[in-house]
Amino acid sequence: MEATTYNYKVVRQFAIMTVVWGIVGMLVGVTLAAQLIWPELTYGIEWLSYGRLRPLHTNAVIFAFGGSGLFAVSYYIVQRTCQVRLWAEKLAAFTFWGWMAVIVLAAITLPMGYTSSKEYAELEWPIDILITLVWVAYALVFFGTIAKRKTKHIYVSNWFFGAYILTIAILHIVNNAEIPIALFGGSLFKSYSAYAGVQ
Repeated sequence: MEATTYNYKVVRQFAIMTVVWGIVGMLVGVTLAAQLIWPELTYGIEWLSYGRLRPLHTNAVIFAFGGSGLFAVSYYIVQRTCQVRLWAEKLAAFTFWGWMAVIVLAAITLPMGYTSSKEYAELEWPIDILITLVWVAYALVFFGTIAKRKTKHIYVSNWFFGAYILTIAILHIVNNAEIPIALFGGSLFKSYSAYAGVQ
């Protein structure tokens, strides 16, 4: 019987970036804590103000650190428990580079003040579209790998990751339904919630 070789490249990339983004997110958190003691720590630079860095900190810790860790673990587990390589490896590579692009764009736009002003969903609509594309690719890779598995049953860990992928997809799409005002002659990076006035 031939031994299965697994795609550890994308797993390793996500694992390394989990550590990198964890350090970055926590350094931003330490800076924020220091600003509470020394408000002039950042010399009044607008894009380093508390109000601009706090969303960056939460997004870095939740999505960059936590998200990268979940990508790494789910890609590792689905391969090992299904005893097959990841389905559509180029698509798996796209999920890595696309997710890193989302994180870098968030790190640029949030301190600049481009935000939809919704807690934990601050990113503006062009970045939300990229998140959706990456997440759909992630779902295809994950469920495609399960579909071609060599094992008869599906391990409980894969049920968890499958539920998590579907739940986040629904949550992201519904929570981030926005109307870009660029469609009406406004700024490219500004939108209003589709539920404005209902909240």
